Order: sequence, then C-alpha cells, then structure tokens
Amino acid sequence: MSETPLNKLKNGALNYASALLLRVDLIAEESRLNNKFELLGKKVTSFIKNDTLHAVKDDPGIVELIGAIHENEERIKELKNRCNKGCSSSSEKD
Repeated sequence: MSETPLNKLKNGALNYASALLLRVDLIAEESRLNNKFELLGKKVTSFIKNDTLHAVKDDPGIVELIGAIHENEERIKELKNRCNKGCSSSSEKD
C-alpha cells in the first residue's frame, strides 16, 4: 500500500521533468531560429547596402539559411504540438 503513493509521486515528478525538458528544448530551438533570422537579416542588409539585391538568390549562404530556418520552424511546430499534447494529458490525470 505504501508503494502506491510513492509511485504516484515518482510518476508525477517524471511527467513534470519531461514537460520541463520539452519546454527547454522548445526555447533552445526558438533561440536558434532567432539567430538564423538575425544572420539572414545581416546578409540581406549587406546586399542592400552594396546595391546587389538581385544577387541574393544566387548566394548559397542565404539559400542554406532559408533551408535551416524552414527546418527550425518545422521542429518548433513539432515541439509545440508535443508540448500541447503533454500538457493536456498531464492535466487530465490530475
């Protein structure tokens, strides 16, 4: 009988720790995305200053950044979905 409250406590702590780690992951991905947007902005700004905006599409670095931004956005969407599912299922248990 005494194991049941301990198991509930342990499972609850594991659920909260898992949710916390998931949110930390989400924040880290959002930070990486922000950094990529800043880098993209700097690159585009340099093209604008040099009046070579027409050459943006030919720059492999910009194409790579746009691809990385898209991947980050997909990862963030996936993490948010997992966060929402985890939050709703843990609140239903309480």
